[in-house]
Order: sequence, then structure tokens, then C-alpha cells
Amino acid sequence: MLYLHCNNKNMNKTEKIKHVTKSVITFMAALNYEVVDDEGGNLTFDNGSGNSNNYIDYHRSYQDVYVMNWADDNTKDIANKLEQFVKIVKQGLA
Repeated sequence: MLYLHCNNKNMNKTEKIKHVTKSVITFMAALNYEVVDDEGGNLTFDNGSGNSNNYIDYHRSYQDVYVMNWADDNTKDIANKLEQFVKIVKQGLA
């Protein structure tokens, strides 16, 4: 499992959120996804298919993962893996 090490001893809430976001970007890059939109509080990831129905969105502040109901099964599986990864990273910061 890919995980970015950090020293959470002195991290405030903002630093923790930034750490989780950086970890998410690294995790998705390892799965050959790239950030196609970095607007406001959301990151949108694309696997290069060019089909916006298969985008995976990540909300920085809420640390939630969103995917369309009609996205293909592979995209839904990746989104589920990302959700699990976020939980693991957040537990490491608790």
C-alpha cells in the first residue's frame, strides 16, 4: 500500500488535510490517473479514457470521493479503493 510518511505530532487540521490531499494525488498517479481539474475544493481525476462519466472527484475539505452512478465498474472499484486509502491515511493522522 502506498503511503506518504509524515510526522503528525505537531500538525494542525489544515496541515493534515493538505497531507491527505497530497497522498490522494500520489495514490491516483500510481494508478495512472491524472488531475484534470483542480478547481476550488475539488480534484477531478481521469484515467485517460476521455469519458467524463468515468471521472473520479475528490473533495479536499470533506475528504470524500464521488463517482457517477453510471460510471463503469472499473472506475467504481478504483473509487472504492481510493475511499479505503483515504480512511487509512486519516487513521494514521489521528
